[in-house]
Amino acid sequence: MKTVTLFSRAYGKKRKYLLDVVKSDVTSMIGELDVRLARFRTDQRGHLSLSFEGQDSEFAINYLVKEYGASVRLENVKEGANVPGSFLEVGKVGYGLYVDIAATGPKRVDVLIPLHRLRDQFSIKKPLRTIAKSLVLVDNFPVDVKITSVDRKSNKIEGELGQDTLTRFEEWLHDDHERLLVFGADYNMIEIALRKSHHLEDIYEFEELGKFEHALQCKRSTRASGIIAAIGPKLRGIPMHLFIPKEIEASLNA
Repeated sequence: MKTVTLFSRAYGKKRKYLLDVVKSDVTSMIGELDVRLARFRTDQRGHLSLSFEGQDSEFAINYLVKEYGASVRLENVKEGANVPGSFLEVGKVGYGLYVDIAATGPKRVDVLIPLHRLRDQFSIKKPLRTIAKSLVLVDNFPVDVKITSVDRKSNKIEGELGQDTLTRFEEWLHDDHERLLVFGADYNMIEIALRKSHHLEDIYEFEELGKFEHALQCKRSTRASGIIAAIGPKLRGIPMHLFIPKEIEASLNA
């Protein structure tokens, strides 16, 4: 039996629905293969964990890693490496932000991005709470992290935001499109909500940040607040956040 733990997570109010989506995807994929899904579950954080039996187990695992991302063995986390992650427990501490990189090992270890690094990377000399609130650095936001130090004896890892993530923020902040961030839902759920509320035509582009994390880039004539008011009741319980460049600039310059 071969087991894989994936980077993608099923979480939030629609966790069961998301798990059903993944299981349906897996069942369809292995239908004509010599493989059986022996176990399907998640860890405490919601990271998908699947076990397979059969000659095509390796093929199935490779497919899932490509689609849903891979976890990383803690001993394989090295200084200088760039790894995918997502913010968690934002605001719980004031000295930095923690990032879940789906590290597997005897003990779970998250990456700490210290406040001074965030200040340097964004050129913002404000308290963490102000930076996080202004830039919409919220739980489950997918980011790339560059590992800057690994202390295996004390199980501590520090990092900084990767260049791809910094570039994304730079582009968003200088874009005149407003965005609506939707976390904990798949594309179909969001599309259906937009169609039912007659707002699908108001979205210029869907940006997939993660398997279940999306940024809806609104048309220039569309307010993201109007979209959230329209689809919010249809996606009840799913976290949504407004990313409005003009408001962010005003907040940081206040």
